[in-house]
Amino acid sequence: MDAYIKVLSSAEEIGEAPEWVKVLPLGHVSSEKGNFVVDSESFLLIKENMRSRNIDVVIDYEHQTLANIQAPASGWIKELSLKADGIYAKVEWTERAKAYLLNREYRYLSPVVTVRKQDGKVTRLHSAALTNAPAINSMTPIINSNKPREENELDQFMGYILKMLNLSQNDLEKYGYREG
Repeated sequence: MDAYIKVLSSAEEIGEAPEWVKVLPLGHVSSEKGNFVVDSESFLLIKENMRSRNIDVVIDYEHQTLANIQAPASGWIKELSLKADGIYAKVEWTERAKAYLLNREYRYLSPVVTVRKQDGKVTRLHSAALTNAPAINSMTPIINSNKPREENELDQFMGYILKMLNLSQNDLEKYGYREG
């Protein structure tokens, strides 16, 4: 693969805050708070926890929810989707958060997760925060381009992997994987 993702830092206009954002990358995740693993089981456990609690997961500012202080929401995670490169969340942003994102005053989403001790696997998503200093190394910016990609190389790569493992797209869909 010879394509690269270009992170723009120019003053070009961005139309709106994205509805879907990456919450967690898949695989072995390097973090300033400790390393952990995110996979399809993590996705299923997080999704089941959200379903059983029957509440939206809060996105706050700078992890204020953890500090036991006033913690206004910047958005609410309404739905999750598993893609080739991570777990994505459908977010209902507040107007204030949209303005912060569009003005590039906040750039990253930082998840707060529970990690299972025996295997280091993520099992729960407690909350997330808008921040400029995420603990996850190489975290994808929420708004990183003004031009959609014509072709998603990660989904193309996933197709090669599926073929090598003799699996189909239907095999992935039963675990909640969704293209795009």
